[in-house]
Amino acid sequence: MTGIAIVADKNTVTCFKLAGLEDAYFVENGEEAEKCIRALSEKPDLSIILVSERLVNQIYGAIEKIIERKYPLIVPIPGTGGPVKMKTDLIIELIRRKAGIEVKL
Repeated sequence: MTGIAIVADKNTVTCFKLAGLEDAYFVENGEEAEKCIRALSEKPDLSIILVSERLVNQIYGAIEKIIERKYPLIVPIPGTGGPVKMKTDLIIELIRRKAGIEVKL
């Protein structure tokens, strides 16, 4: 497993495509993002899905089910508009679930 994909707004996806990432998917809303992430999570060669923080906040319930699996890891990233206040930090939640360690920031 070595694949990386991104699901984000048009500007963020364009930046990653210019950097050479082939699996880059532009979505306009949470519903499209959820469908795209579900489809990507079924790809056996994909290990990481980068998702803009704005979208993570919109579809947290669906993402919560996907992060229960070992792969792919879903990593929230700030979009071109800057960081967004996250409802729940997925990285901290992932550490808590997998390692049983409570991380406080």
